[in-house]
Amino acid sequence: MDLRKAGGKLIVRLDEGDEVVASVKKACKEHHVQYAHFSGIGACRSAEISHFDTLENKYHSRKLAGMLEIVTLTGNVTTVENDPFVHAHIALGMNDFSILGGHLVEAIINPACEIVIDPLPITVGRKLDSKSGLKLQQF
Repeated sequence: MDLRKAGGKLIVRLDEGDEVVASVKKACKEHHVQYAHFSGIGACRSAEISHFDTLENKYHSRKLAGMLEIVTLTGNVTTVENDPFVHAHIALGMNDFSILGGHLVEAIINPACEIVIDPLPITVGRKLDSKSGLKLQQF
């Protein structure tokens, strides 16, 4: 991972083998980011995505492998127990030009990914919502 600060934003380049969620979390922790929005593009060699089923109150996940184009990566960073918490969604282009997407659990980069993290001067936490079973934003 390589990172530069510009105009209050963090400009991040992930390289072969870097993991997206862990890298965004690390960048935010090192730069004391309490809340941010981020977006990115690139490619990965493997990913795990999930979908939350509101009837069952649980995630169903799917692991993907191969040359996967990151058509879009978007998310936010909040704080849970004084640690950055990354909530990301991703759309992945497959080699047949179909798109698969959902909640991003993990993505291993190949060959690169370019991310812009845009911090905002606010602290937003998360709290478990008993009705949905999700950790929702807490202001």
